[in-house]
Amino acid sequence: MLNIFKQDTNIKNKKKIIKDYILYTNNYPSSIREWDNSIYTYNKYTFNHIPQVTLSSIKLIKSYFNLYNLRLERKVRENKLLSRLRRTSSNKIYISNGEFKHTTNKVIVTLYLFNRQRHNYLLNIDKRYINKFKHKFVKINKILDIIKNESFKYIEKLNKIKYLLINILNVYNNDKNKLINNYKSLSNYINVFYKKLIRKYLKSLILFLYYKQLLFINESKLNYNYLQYLKKYLEKLYGKNIEFNLVNIRQFYLNSEILSESIILKIKRNRRKLLKYLNILKKKIKVKKKKYLYEIDLTYYNKYINKNNIEKIILRNIKHKHITGFRLENKGRLTKRYTASRSISKLIYKGNLSNLDSSYNSMSSVLLRGHLKSNIQFTKLNSKTRIGSFGVKGWISGN
Repeated sequence: MLNIFKQDTNIKNKKKIIKDYILYTNNYPSSIREWDNSIYTYNKYTFNHIPQVTLSSIKLIKSYFNLYNLRLERKVRENKLLSRLRRTSSNKIYISNGEFKHTTNKVIVTLYLFNRQRHNYLLNIDKRYINKFKHKFVKINKILDIIKNESFKYIEKLNKIKYLLINILNVYNNDKNKLINNYKSLSNYINVFYKKLIRKYLKSLILFLYYKQLLFINESKLNYNYLQYLKKYLEKLYGKNIEFNLVNIRQFYLNSEILSESIILKIKRNRRKLLKYLNILKKKIKVKKKKYLYEIDLTYYNKYINKNNIEKIILRNIKHKHITGFRLENKGRLTKRYTASRSISKLIYKGNLSNLDSSYNSMSSVLLRGHLKSNIQFTKLNSKTRIGSFGVKGWISGN
């Protein structure tokens, strides 16, 4: 619970001006950054149910976004996927633990999403469909015309080859019966080839339609027509109206909960490749080098500010839009053997977790929940394998 009586509501963002330079304003993070639930109520007994209700709602939300169509996925996949491997597959929509802000009549649920599944479907379409037809998403009538044109080109080539073979047979075969048999076998071969060619292109077209259906199912989960059913169940849990605030992130490492969950799924599939997974993860995460961009010339602003570039200036000056460092720690029963003889620990890091405001720019910063810095997002998750349990801690810093 937030103690609003002890908070200073008259806090203003102070600016320090030094001659012709201006420093950025201090960053005071919102209260929802400290706790997953932001609530104030007169009845103290309502707090007893909030932890359990929050866990149930997060489980319900994640199960909704993990829904899939098994019939379509089997038609698309070449090899059959077992159900136990399907649960640990990275082909899914990653969801962070929700941030719940309670008011008198509603609950605002903020969720961070990384749609890995949509990205995989588009890659498969590019490999299996676009590279063959060399066209982007077009209508089915145009696709059929492309199939006709491509098949006619091969037919013309085969006709030339056929007549060449017939002339050769006329020269080298004096017996008419042998000539007729050779001609029939050649024509049958060409007809079979035509059928295989058309079947090949139609098969890629059918695969494209299946992927289009899977993409529609994936995108419909974010549509209000289907979210209202999830909303109905959450309203029964909380007894209030529910409002969703969905935030799509472009990279999985922009949220520490999604980053930790992605490495947990890979470890559960094969813990023997732990070091390989961690090294690949370290290469994928792009960390921006710290630059002291906090000093800005006022004359520069007065000269170049206008309606056209004011949006660029605002976006450039937003805080915490770049990652300056991360740290990932894995501990537990992660040995390669099937006997949990001892616990091991693996650590990777990149960049810096320090706060530029307090460390380099002599500006005051806020601490969250005791010792956690305001520029860091911390996550602690645990899971288990056949030989025992393990835990993952993740830190992500932004400036």
